[in-house]
Amino acid sequence: MNTSKINVFLADDQLIAREGWKRILESSKDIIIVGEAITAHETPRLVNEINPDVLLMDLKWFGDESAGWNAIREIKSVNRKTKIIAVTAYENLIKDARLHGADAVLIKNFTREELISLIRELAQKVTSQLPLEVETNEELTSRELDVLRLVANGFRDKEIAESLSISPATVKNHVKSILAKFGASNRTQAAKIAHDKGLINSNNS
Repeated sequence: MNTSKINVFLADDQLIAREGWKRILESSKDIIIVGEAITAHETPRLVNEINPDVLLMDLKWFGDESAGWNAIREIKSVNRKTKIIAVTAYENLIKDARLHGADAVLIKNFTREELISLIRELAQKVTSQLPLEVETNEELTSRELDVLRLVANGFRDKEIAESLSISPATVKNHVKSILAKFGASNRTQAAKIAHDKGLINSNNS
């Protein structure tokens, strides 16, 4: 990867979505759009040919709720480098996206700052020298750790949102992701698991 540029590939069946993503990303000098796909079927082939740092991909294609995660699974079966951000307006699709290899999921009411920050965070992992076996679905992003620390301190979604300058819906999305990665049934259990793993401590603030 070019050390100064992040190569991003876009995949969505709607032109208006792809153009919206372009407008957001092209405002950042460190991000380059290297390609786009208009069908889920062609996405794995194009991504594996171009080998971008980050794939921004819709999950529901032409009414097919399985198209996105099927493409993600196909990509991840041969390409462990490209980080995949699944984008959806349907929260019921998040679990399958995670299970089949999505590195992150964004609900479609995300802000410009949230999208660019996540892309940069995942791109940094591409350049890291950590062995692939360390890259598991249990690894939390730095933003998820921020949310988890506040959850462990008893903060509510609205309070977390205000503290981190993100939307309450985004907070809920992060919490769902944390629970899924830890296999936890609730926030209290997730906080305990994080404490046991040494990710947070009892005096965490």
